[in-house]
Amino acid sequence: MHRPLADEPTRLAATEVWLIRHGESTGNRDGVLQGQEDHPLSPFGHEQCKRLADRLATTRFSALYSSDLTRATETARYLSERWGVETQIDSRLREIHVGDWSGLPNAEIAQRFPEEWQRWQDRDPTLKRGGGESYADAQLRVTMALTQIAKNHPAERIAIVMHGGVMRAYVASLLALDLRLIWHFSMMNTSICKVRPFAQAMGGSRPRLGRIDSLNDHAHLMGLRPGGATPAV
Repeated sequence: MHRPLADEPTRLAATEVWLIRHGESTGNRDGVLQGQEDHPLSPFGHEQCKRLADRLATTRFSALYSSDLTRATETARYLSERWGVETQIDSRLREIHVGDWSGLPNAEIAQRFPEEWQRWQDRDPTLKRGGGESYADAQLRVTMALTQIAKNHPAERIAIVMHGGVMRAYVASLLALDLRLIWHFSMMNTSICKVRPFAQAMGGSRPRLGRIDSLNDHAHLMGLRPGGATPAV
C-alpha cells in the first residue's frame, strides 16, 4: 500500500528509509567473522528483536525489505508479524562477502593470512578479504540496491533489515565519505539508521547522495544485558 508522508514539505519529499541491523547472531556471539556465511539469531538476538518490534509497533511503514541471510530474515519476521506486512527478500542486501575468512575468529585469520590481515589492519578499502568482496565492491552493490528500492517507494517510509558492514558503507556513500572513515562509527545489533536519499546528488567536488536523520539508534536496548557492540560483519 502506498502511504505518502503527508507532513513532509515538498523540498524534502524523499523516501524515508529506516535501515535496521539484524539482531545478535550466533556468529556475533561466538566472535567469528560471518560475511555471507549463514548464522541464525542467538537467544539474546531474539530478545533484542522483541524490543525492536515493541518499539516500532505503532510506527507506520509502507514496506519491509530484508537481506536473505537467516539472521536478517529472522529479525524481519518480528517486524512483519507485528505490522502485518510481507517481507520482501533481496539478496543484494547481504553482508560483504569475506571468502575464506568466513567463520573464522580474528586470531586465526591473522595467523593464516598475515599479509591480508595487515592490509585489513591498515583499513584498505580495496582489500578483497579471503578472495571475497572489497568494501568498495559491497558499497556499490548495496547503494545500487537501496537506490532502486527507494525509487520504488517515493515519499514513503520503508524499513530495511540488513547488516552492519554494508550499512556503514551505504552511509559513507550518502555522505561522500572516504571508506576508511566507516570504522569511526558503530552499528549495534537492531540499531536503526534513518536516512533520506536525495532524488539527485547535491553538487560539489564530492556530491552527497542523501542525508542522515539518525545513526546507531538503539534506545530500545537500554537496560538489556548482555549487550554491547558486536563485530560489524
